[in-house]
Amino acid sequence: MIKIDENLKLYGQKSNVPISLDDTLVFLCDTINKNNCKEILEIGTAIGFGSITMTENTNLSHIDTVEIDENRYKLAVENISNHGLNDKISIFHTDAMDYLKSNTKKYDFIYLDGPKGQYINYLPYIKKSLNKGGIIVADNLYFHGMVTGKILVSKGCRAMIKGLKKYIDAIVTDDELDSKILDIGDGLGISIKK
Repeated sequence: MIKIDENLKLYGQKSNVPISLDDTLVFLCDTINKNNCKEILEIGTAIGFGSITMTENTNLSHIDTVEIDENRYKLAVENISNHGLNDKISIFHTDAMDYLKSNTKKYDFIYLDGPKGQYINYLPYIKKSLNKGGIIVADNLYFHGMVTGKILVSKGCRAMIKGLKKYIDAIVTDDELDSKILDIGDGLGISIKK
């Protein structure tokens, strides 16, 4: 089992902040450890719960994490500092696409948990930012059952669901990636760069 800050988790749940589910976090930490991933990028910091959990439960060297929402960014900065992880986690208050377009760093592992409808647009830049043999994990690919058809797609979610379906189609047909969709959490896509 992994160490989880239950107070942060509770805050996220009560405040309706999207945070990673426990089984997703276990999978992330296991994957990072098994593959000896050192440099990590997280798209979608929220309050820092995921990056803190990954840092405290793996042998990673460093996480760069990106959050556009100012209030969440400020909370994440505070939470990361309170955990004494300022030397291990760098948080960037910017749009994920802007970060990806200007990024020159290479990562071993990229956790995609930001705006779901943008995953497909991020993909070319994520692949450029990934080392050979590097891993992409994309969260919420089922989006509460809307992608799989278990739940009717609400009007405000149509574009996002369409984007998620395009992302799934793209990763499973991409010759540069070895991908599969896992029934973990709200649906995880794992892709390894060949």
